Amino acid sequence: MTSTSRGPRAAADGLEIASGDLQVVSRVVQLLRLLAASDTIDLVSAAEELGVGKSTAHRYLASMENHGLLQRRDRNQYEFGVLLAELGTMALSRLGVLDLAGPVMNDISMRVRLTIVLSVWNGTSPVVAQVREDTSRTAHVSIAVGSHLGPDAAQTVAFWAFRDESYYRFRDGAPRVNATEAELAEVRRTGIAFRKSPENGISAVATVIRDPSGQVVATLAAVDIAQFVPDGTDTEVARALLSGAETISRRMVSPLDTPAD
Repeated sequence: MTSTSRGPRAAADGLEIASGDLQVVSRVVQLLRLLAASDTIDLVSAAEELGVGKSTAHRYLASMENHGLLQRRDRNQYEFGVLLAELGTMALSRLGVLDLAGPVMNDISMRVRLTIVLSVWNGTSPVVAQVREDTSRTAHVSIAVGSHLGPDAAQTVAFWAFRDESYYRFRDGAPRVNATEAELAEVRRTGIAFRKSPENGISAVATVIRDPSGQVVATLAAVDIAQFVPDGTDTEVARALLSGAETISRRMVSPLDTPAD
């Protein structure tokens, strides 16, 4: 009787890779691609995508949730998890965005005396990646790195306005932003998104940062107590953000470039 080995098989390059491990990775990638195209996934869609039973699909979803690849939006829906946001931040770090943004954010914060925030997109919402707090006033806004921003945030509006030019994927339909197409068009025209929150007394002004290819990779925003943040798209704050975002983008191409006086 001939037995069939189920142990590791030799790859073409001589490395031994467990076939079971390859299947797991392949299936995880399938689910992440489905999520990128659909915004959320559930047990039924996961099972259909993988061609497996619901119990097997549930094990995949639960394991991916445990490792931060997924998080629950509600009882039955999963969305991008915090680990993917962290990986996205690491990818931007390799582009030099985070390192290059720090000094620029410091300069802007000192100039306009507001808290400056850099955010990346996690698939459904902005995630705060870096913060420079203004401490010149006793009362100021503090934002934790890793915070997820809501559909009313200026950063969300900015990301959505330029979604067709984005480094990230966005699902068509079912937008996660509280803004009309006319408002988004105005953001595209001016490069500035402004939001005021009467509930918490906070206002924010945001613009986008592009990589050398012109894709939007992050947002740069000024956030603070509403009375200190001027309205409008042609203010000192808005101009400082536009200039700062341009400087960061330019330095991704030429790291030794310095801003003009």
